[in-house]
Amino acid sequence: MPILITVGLVALYFVWAIWGRKTAQNEASARLDPLWSKITRRKACKWDKTGDANGRFVEYRCATCRVAAMSHSGKPPQDCKRNLSSGL
Repeated sequence: MPILITVGLVALYFVWAIWGRKTAQNEASARLDPLWSKITRRKACKWDKTGDANGRFVEYRCATCRVAAMSHSGKPPQDCKRNLSSGL
């Protein structure tokens, strides 16, 4: 009888290891993803005009991430340029 109980427990463990653990990981990651994005979210760029001009282009510097960008429309850039310096 103890052998049958052991075999049954081992079978339940394998069912849990194959199906249950993967389901639990998916549920945990679904709950943690919004929390992680709140933690790692960056502030929006606040562009300041530096006054440096190169022809039609005017230079702006972000007060949040300290990245410089050029604009030809007279308005600050809409997108953050911090990833362009790293080649992304």
